[in-house]
Amino acid sequence: MATLPKDTDIKSIRDSLDNYNMIFSLINNISLKSQLRSGELLLRATKEYCDCDTSLGFLSKAKSYQKLLNSKKVKSLKKKKWTEDQIDNWIKDKLKKKTPHGKKSITEKERQLDIERWENLIKEILTKVKRIGLLKHWFSSSLNNEEISIKRKDHISLEELNRDLLYNIEEDVLYEFFHQYKY
Repeated sequence: MATLPKDTDIKSIRDSLDNYNMIFSLINNISLKSQLRSGELLLRATKEYCDCDTSLGFLSKAKSYQKLLNSKKVKSLKKKKWTEDQIDNWIKDKLKKKTPHGKKSITEKERQLDIERWENLIKEILTKVKRIGLLKHWFSSSLNNEEISIKRKDHISLEELNRDLLYNIEEDVLYEFFHQYKY
């Protein structure tokens, strides 16, 4: 999903969207809109209904980390008096050995092209608007009805935008990209 400032004229960015095979169609998800700036545009970014092969967040291990942290194994390690650092290192070691999620039909070259497409789209859109937000979420119901809680909002300047960041975005975190962001 994407967000744009409320005063954005979607027609003014239509050529950019077409160049990157994006659509930016409005979504009316009340749950999500209540967590955004007043009047912020909430959009489905891509033309596909399912973006299972997206490269966004492909390398993120945050969800897997949390799952392991809440596992029975970690509870048993805590009973054995393992420290937080030891548990953290154990989880990170486990995750290093785990292969990234996603379909195996996507080649590394296709992943690189997909992430370049996102990076270039963000850069181009930022020449026309003051900010663009991206939110990755795996839906279990419709775009308009899904209950979604934004975990946090990360503000990222154009200088900080890179492929590694896009490969590692976390689910349910709103990444807001600015031409320049002042802390």
